[in-house]
Amino acid sequence: MKALYDGTELASMDPLVLMKNLDHTRMTARRLSYILQQQVHLYTPEANKLRDEIDLYVEAEHQIEGEMARRKIRA
Repeated sequence: MKALYDGTELASMDPLVLMKNLDHTRMTARRLSYILQQQVHLYTPEANKLRDEIDLYVEAEHQIEGEMARRKIRA
């Protein structure tokens, strides 16, 4: 799976932008999870696509959290 953010891109972001992107990735992952839960009638390909998208945003969340920890930024 391709990462949503490149490591050098995260390293160059302003702390405020990092926190805003963290909020965005968290909200998007939660929203997609909710959609997946509500649409249990989806055929497997559509459900798998949603799961992959959720995984992408969760991984981006971990990347941003890692960069914030590296810089010792608290949300």
